[in-house]
Amino acid sequence: MEHSTTPHVLALPFPAEGHIKPMLNLAKLLSHKGHRITFVNTHHNHNRLLQFTDLASFQTQFPDFHFASITDGIPAEHPRNGALVNYLPMLITPSARSLVAKEFRELFSRLVDKNGQWHPPSCIIADGIMSTIALGVAQEFGVPLVAFRTFSATCTWVTIHIVKLVHDGVIDLQRQGMGRFFFTSFYCFSQLY
Repeated sequence: MEHSTTPHVLALPFPAEGHIKPMLNLAKLLSHKGHRITFVNTHHNHNRLLQFTDLASFQTQFPDFHFASITDGIPAEHPRNGALVNYLPMLITPSARSLVAKEFRELFSRLVDKNGQWHPPSCIIADGIMSTIALGVAQEFGVPLVAFRTFSATCTWVTIHIVKLVHDGVIDLQRQGMGRFFFTSFYCFSQLY
């Protein structure tokens, strides 16, 4: 199997619009610089992208850019429209993350086994939230993993400092109606409870 020296990047955004758009922009920039791209979305977001994108025009601009989709780990009948907060707790359950990791590994394996038609990914760029899912695949297949935070510097600062902000009383998570929300599912928030 002949392998091109052209880097093949597999991009894995978190399945939310504010994460998908910046990752897509990064992937398009890398494509303009000559990288092959496989952009992995959830089935739901992939279908929305196909609905609102002129793929023929996109493929003309980015001939080495390919889209793939995997599950988001949520049952198909569960609604995904509206605010992310309505279904985010389901996205980050251990069972959902396990299912996503399994399908991501299967997708990567299929890309490796294409027998020269499309050389295997040489790098994974995963949204910071998705990097734990991509890590096992990167280690198994021996490719570098870049955890890329697609959100703003302000959001990154808050994420890094949230424990201190809660401890200092700047953020009151005990306010009536806030509940535990989904903070305990993220490592950076695990010290809050």
